Amino acid sequence: MSTSDRDDPSWNTAWEWVVREHEQPLDEAARAELVAWLKVSPEHRKSYDEASRIWLLVGLVPPDDSSES
Repeated sequence: MSTSDRDDPSWNTAWEWVVREHEQPLDEAARAELVAWLKVSPEHRKSYDEASRIWLLVGLVPPDDSSES
């Protein structure tokens, strides 16, 4: 992610949705809000998909145990 990505409102909102989804399942109202936001712009979907991939990849990285030595 570049510095410009951190200044992108679409990216920031997408990341917030991904984090929110993983903290607890979205209720029906929140899911409808997410779907509505995704339909506003193809850029929203692109940002959301990228944020979801990053979330998945970060979860696949094993923790660094070197500090415990």
